[in-house]
Amino acid sequence: MFWHRLASTLVGIPVVLAVTWMGGLPFFFMALFIGILALRELYNIARLSRRSERLFGYGSHLFLFFSVSFFGMDSYFAGLIFVFLALSIYWLFFYPVDFKNLAVLFWGVFYVTVLLSCILLLRQAPNGFLLVAAALITVWASDTGAYLVGMSIGRRKLMPAVSPAKSFEGAAGGVLFAAVALMLMASSMGYSLWQAAALGVVLSVAGQLGDLAESALKRWGNVKDSGSFLPGHGGVLDRIDSILFVIPVAYFLFVILF
Repeated sequence: MFWHRLASTLVGIPVVLAVTWMGGLPFFFMALFIGILALRELYNIARLSRRSERLFGYGSHLFLFFSVSFFGMDSYFAGLIFVFLALSIYWLFFYPVDFKNLAVLFWGVFYVTVLLSCILLLRQAPNGFLLVAAALITVWASDTGAYLVGMSIGRRKLMPAVSPAKSFEGAAGGVLFAAVALMLMASSMGYSLWQAAALGVVLSVAGQLGDLAESALKRWGNVKDSGSFLPGHGGVLDRIDSILFVIPVAYFLFVILF
């Protein structure tokens, strides 16, 4: 499994960075497609079997992605209201529908679509490629640090009810690796070493919380992996769970706050 995981990583990271560098439509469609795959896995975990419900979720994803791409952050509020109204009308015409399914659909809009589409806003910012690359590299460094340190010296369980394999030592390793990774990019991003280290810590914490949130989702759905799309990595949602939380935080820190 380790070699499958390593091979997928060595192939996947250059491809993602190359498409991110290209920007424009290739980057837009990559993010859009990844989101659809993640939604599919979410619906499988929640056992959302009705085809019309899944199509509604995918349609909402497409609508909001195109909206934010062409009209920016200002379109979000109106777009979410439209999706909520459309979902309510759907419930009316297809009644009776399990309300849990509607909750899953609307929650999926926020969890996958809204959070992931922030990567479009980050890419559109000045020096957008550098900002997206910094966020992704921080996530990868944090995941690597948490895995290596946790496997080596991890003893005290972080949240055993949610993810038994994760430890406090691993979490600390992830924070350390993320801080160092962003410090190495500090000069190119115009930050001091201390600023970069602090940003790395915040992004690592956000990413690890995203990882735990997806672990809780899988526990609720009684599944080990969200899917089997990537050898050694599980599903798409397993690979972007940290990124979903990091990208909005990175947008706030890199673009709005600094």
